[in-house]
Amino acid sequence: MEKAPNDLPNLLKDISIIILDIEGTTTSISFVKEVLFSYVLREVGQHLETTWLTEETKKDVAALKRQNEEDVAAGVSGVVLWPDNIEMKVVIPCLVRDVCNMVEQDRKVGPLKTLQGHMWRRAYQQGTIKGHVYEDVPGALKAWHEEGKKVVIYSSGSVEAQKLLFKHSCHGDILHYLSDHFDTGIGAKGESDSYLNILKSLQSPSPATVLFITDVAKEAQAATEAGLQVVLSVREGTKPLTTQDLETYPTITTFTQLL
Repeated sequence: MEKAPNDLPNLLKDISIIILDIEGTTTSISFVKEVLFSYVLREVGQHLETTWLTEETKKDVAALKRQNEEDVAAGVSGVVLWPDNIEMKVVIPCLVRDVCNMVEQDRKVGPLKTLQGHMWRRAYQQGTIKGHVYEDVPGALKAWHEEGKKVVIYSSGSVEAQKLLFKHSCHGDILHYLSDHFDTGIGAKGESDSYLNILKSLQSPSPATVLFITDVAKEAQAATEAGLQVVLSVREGTKPLTTQDLETYPTITTFTQLL
């Protein structure tokens, strides 16, 4: 049975830190897949050719090469080892193939997320992309900020990509409402230790004063095991929740339910 929405505002009474997921929580899943991911699939070859000699892209390529070697060793389906030849005309087709495969499989690996962040930075700065944020989010962030609550982001997207989305959002620059950002460098989102690592980084005195909002039940379970309070976000396109999920966690369809 779904928990009564009337209980939700009281849930925040003793909360000092709010940790937010992005996809399906602050931002539509369709934006991530149809705009951000599509941009990478469409532009990755051109991006690599244009920036090939920059130190940033050299580091991205080196990290992706290591990822390729790890994937081949692990027997990841569809991955082919790059040739030893490191000339641009030889390597870029291999890069494009690997990046597109990883994007289409929605893999949460650091080298991919870093490259994506670098590509999106250019797109945001040029105005090619505006970050989607649900209409109720800016007001909630402002209210929590004014109440003295610390609001942080924990997403599989790189920290740079997170900041770009909120700085160049469709509602303007709302990055200043956010106190900190974490990506999977702190740990996988489905593991309880990741949330303990975040608590340690934030120097939180008690996990019971920290609220995590996500649309993924597995992440909710991991955060609960770490002692956090949890609310599940139910937005258009989010994965249907089981009866057990609904009995275990409060749910919201808008942040205004928490104000």
